[in-house]
Order: sequence, then structure tokens, then C-alpha cells
Amino acid sequence: MAHLAAPRIGWENEHLATFLLSKISFVANPITVADDIGSDFFCTLFESRIENNAEQLFPRNSFAIQIKSTGAVIPATNKIEYLNKLELPFFVGIVDRTHLNLRIYSGEYIPILFTLYGIPRELQLSPAPTTEIEIKGYCDVTRDHNLVALTALLRLPFVAEICAQDSRDNILSKAQRLGELCSRMHMNISAKASCEYIFRLDQPNAAMIMAGPGSATTFRQNFYLRLAEAFYNFEWIHKAE
Repeated sequence: MAHLAAPRIGWENEHLATFLLSKISFVANPITVADDIGSDFFCTLFESRIENNAEQLFPRNSFAIQIKSTGAVIPATNKIEYLNKLELPFFVGIVDRTHLNLRIYSGEYIPILFTLYGIPRELQLSPAPTTEIEIKGYCDVTRDHNLVALTALLRLPFVAEICAQDSRDNILSKAQRLGELCSRMHMNISAKASCEYIFRLDQPNAAMIMAGPGSATTFRQNFYLRLAEAFYNFEWIHKAE
């Protein structure tokens, strides 16, 4: 009995991605078909430390990643609800079987897109060749006369390339870069979920603050909490002196 070649190619791509991702993280994947929810792997970055005379791996940031074989524009309309509700950093990985590497692109602008423009009816993801994308150019959105978002093309900044031949130092450097990015993405996801709408950007001390019908109903309570935090700190400083 003959077998189709295409499913096996996809299987090989996922196994190569598993091997490369395992260099920097613990890797788990949903059960095929039954649990196919929009990400191929859920990864937890680890930190390597020597304790009790042995190298030990300690879990750090977690993220979800979708594996693809080309860097072409990715249709993602069927993943809109998933990406809107996902409370993990989302990445796309492009596998190159010829050179045995995995290029990783970040969905760091997903919570900003959905907060600023609302949930689009159609969505495409476009892996970008550069790590730096200006905040004004991270997406292209078309809207109707009622300013309802119809289509959105979201650009995914390049993060890192993991290669089978990478040295240990290179791997540690790339894992650190990915971990720092995940921390910032977690903060932005939390900002959207908690209705605080203060998003951290890639530049030092840079942030995007949004106001609108959502923020107008929540900013007072958020301010009260921050003000209370300030007074608790004043009390602590006073007692510590």
C-alpha cells in the first residue's frame, strides 16, 4: 500500500523543529488531530545552572509556536479567536531542512493589534526579515466606513535562528534573547487581559498607551490600585529608615 509523501514531509519538519527547540527549552506538543488547536508546540525555556556538582535545568518563560516550511504569508483567519484568547507568547518557526535550522518570528504585536483595531474578520501573518519593525509599520489594516476592521496583515519580527551546528555559547545567547522577549510579551498580554492598555515596546523604557471606550471604563480603578501601591511603598520606606 502506497503512502502520501506530503504528510511525511510535514512530520519530518516537526521532528527537526523539536530537536532544535529542545536545545533551548522543554518541548511538548498536542496530540495529533485531536488536540490541534493552533500551535504545534508548547515550549518552556530553561536556565542551566551548576548545583550539587551537576548541571541542572530550571524552567523559565513559556511560549507557543507554529511550525511552517516556508516564510510566505500565512493565512490565519481560522486562528483569530485562538490568538485573541491565548495567554502565552506566540511565535512562528520556519524550518529549513537543507541547512538544518529554524528561524523564529515573534507575534509580539498581536495584543496591540487586537486592542487598537479590534478583532479583524480576516488575518494574515507575514514573517519579516528584520528584528526591528517601526511601531507604525507592524501591520496593514483595512476598515469599512464604520471603522470596523475587515482585514489585517500582521508582520512578525525576526527573533533568532537556531542551527544544528550552533555552539553552546550561541545557543545560550539566543535563548537569553528569546527569554527577554517572552517576558515583555507576557507583560503586554497581561496588559490586554487586565484592561490596563500600557504596552511595552522593544526600545528601552518605551511604551504605547491606549485610550478609548475600553480604557475609559477601567483606568480609574487601575489608577486607584497604582496609587495604593505607591502609599504602601511610602509606608515601607518610612519604616525602613
